Amino acid sequence: MNPEVAARQWNLGGDIERIAGGRINATFLVGGTHLLQRINGDIFPDPRALLRNAEKIAAVAGELIVKHLPSKHGEPCWSDQDGEVWRVYPHVRSRNFDALPDSLLNPLGTIFGDLLSRLRSLDGELETSIPGFHDIQTYLNYLDAAPSSGDADAELEYVDLRRQRLVVSQEKSQIIHGDCKVNNVLFDPTSDKAIKVVDLDTLMRGSASWDFGDLIRSISAGTEESTPEAHVSDARVGEVVRGFLSTFGSITEVEEYAAAPAHMSFMLGTRFLTDHFDGDRYFGVTRRGENLERARAQFELTRQFDRSVERLCEILAHAMR
Repeated sequence: MNPEVAARQWNLGGDIERIAGGRINATFLVGGTHLLQRINGDIFPDPRALLRNAEKIAAVAGELIVKHLPSKHGEPCWSDQDGEVWRVYPHVRSRNFDALPDSLLNPLGTIFGDLLSRLRSLDGELETSIPGFHDIQTYLNYLDAAPSSGDADAELEYVDLRRQRLVVSQEKSQIIHGDCKVNNVLFDPTSDKAIKVVDLDTLMRGSASWDFGDLIRSISAGTEESTPEAHVSDARVGEVVRGFLSTFGSITEVEEYAAAPAHMSFMLGTRFLTDHFDGDRYFGVTRRGENLERARAQFELTRQFDRSVERLCEILAHAMR
């Protein structure tokens, strides 16, 4: 991996600094003005499909997204001698969070609701970025096939119990973001305004309730690193819901939306647990056991959300009055 060579394909100069935090792709700040990113080909079988998908939504998404820049040869990306695919974005001066302050919850919901509302107008299909993404049965099959490490018997028992009550929406009514979480939004440096939605790699056709559920999961999960941070707050959820519905509009499937945070938390917990058994090959870790802790945090959230479905229905109904 040689970011210096890649940066030259966009005629970029200056210091190159790797940005920590990304679990999938490798991202670098170049000259303080641009973001250079190597797409993880182990996760995304066709990296160029991600760019084509982003281009398909660009016109309707407008100013809500950051668009990739063409290389000096006019191409959307560049492949190095190892076949690794690189892309470049302008660096947006902004603030970004893993755990969101209360004052930014409403703007968070507002910008994701706005994006999803705009994406509703798109017809047709997008290319598949990750086969089986957001398919809970696929992830359960992966978990069943993974060799247990013997340190998560309680978590496996919980999965076996929880999977018996799965109710999964099969509706795929619109294009969705697919990874609707706190750290995929950029906020203005000096105000509470949300200015950009980033990370469009999981754009797909699905149910908007999936994005809504992931958004509520995300604001409740803290940094997703440890169980004590996982907490469902009616007040925080209410702020996001009001922002989301103000731009997305009213919904008719209230119970489906209310059940979505538990479903998305359970699915992510299953993925973390599988990756723990599989040697931490998908989600980046700094130490062994981190993905197991993440799984436990998500399963704790699932339990809390399962107990809160009726209350979430009330919050949604109240916000639509």
